[in-house]
Amino acid sequence: MLNMDPVVQVNVSVGAGSAIPGTFDVGALLTPEPGTGVGTQGAALSSENRYAAYSSLAEVLNGIADVAPKFASTSKTYQAAEKYFGVSPAPAKLIVIFFDGYEDALAYDNSKTYALGERCRNNSKLYRCISAIETAEDWTAAHWSEIESPETPVTALLDAIENGAELYGVSYIPIADETAANVKTYSAGIVSALESLGRGCFFYGVIGTGAAVTDASGLLKAMATSASKRGMGICSKTADEAPGLMGLAMGLARTHQDTSFAMCYKAIGSATASDYTQSEIDAIKALNGNVYVARTKTRAGLENGAVASGLRFDEVLYLDQIAYDLQTSLYAMIADNDNKLPQNDTTTTLFISEINRILEGYYRAGVLADAAWRGTATGSINQGDMIEHGYAAFAESFDQQSAADRALHKAMPITVLLCLSGSVESIVLYLDVQT
Repeated sequence: MLNMDPVVQVNVSVGAGSAIPGTFDVGALLTPEPGTGVGTQGAALSSENRYAAYSSLAEVLNGIADVAPKFASTSKTYQAAEKYFGVSPAPAKLIVIFFDGYEDALAYDNSKTYALGERCRNNSKLYRCISAIETAEDWTAAHWSEIESPETPVTALLDAIENGAELYGVSYIPIADETAANVKTYSAGIVSALESLGRGCFFYGVIGTGAAVTDASGLLKAMATSASKRGMGICSKTADEAPGLMGLAMGLARTHQDTSFAMCYKAIGSATASDYTQSEIDAIKALNGNVYVARTKTRAGLENGAVASGLRFDEVLYLDQIAYDLQTSLYAMIADNDNKLPQNDTTTTLFISEINRILEGYYRAGVLADAAWRGTATGSINQGDMIEHGYAAFAESFDQQSAADRALHKAMPITVLLCLSGSVESIVLYLDVQT
């Protein structure tokens, strides 16, 4: 499926002040587990049967006859899905995407036999048995053929999207003996893929002590250095809480179609509060990481709901939604118009009117707000000018259009300024007491 960029290109630039599908509330799990087929026509996931969709945890456990495989309660996929669906508000859908990471290829064992086609690992390489080993023996290269290019989570994700999977969130389950270096490489690859697609967010977990999760060579530091708005990490001492974090984000997106939300301090019902010290939490936040902590005996919450760039997740989501709405709407204006849209200022006025109509909806939802413009001077807008309702759209006259652009039947570029409403995350009270 081709995207609309050649017809309506939307470039989103996020300043200090401040092929896209229409699905913004569905998360995906990238897993090396194929599951077990259900029904006469059902099948486990594979490179050819890449993904399956589930609407509940029960469906993940039991499968869907002739449609989707099942995953045992002891599997990593089920346990991640349990965290994903175990939040409130809960998401309505989960996509499970298989990548053949050769998880069944365990380290070579010189005390066992191997059948033709079995796989193993030896000296950090993958092999397939090409000559059956009927008597246990030490490693012998003659029995094995090296597997040069195992599938990666990145290639599986892109293949699933190419074949129709509609998703926004992504979380990755590594193979059992995956190295930390590979996890970091694949995570960066997933974020890069989402950046190229212009949508989505990668949710990842970092497990360890406060010093370990903030280590200069670790994943959290690498993501912070990349300053990507499409990676969101959560730190924990004991468990990967990323699926639950993704579930919360998708659940909030599902239940806030006409209103805005923020993730900061929201409860993640499937997560366990971490007992990091305040200084450790501060160090995690300094890398734009997130933690799930208890501030009282009865209340635990997520802090702060940030992506690697420091933006809050809801702001990234809203910018993606705005870009999608603007792109699809203006495309429809061009494609569905019975008459041609002439290259004149009247057409520009029509485009700006449609842009304003869409953005007014985001203002009413609380995504945009009246604010003084803090960015650089643009067009007739200077620093300090009030942007009413949080948006302003303008363009130069067609009198300024070059002959080359006119020959290519281009519209005049339209600049849209946006002021996001932000959200309050802390407050200071001053109590004056008279005695």
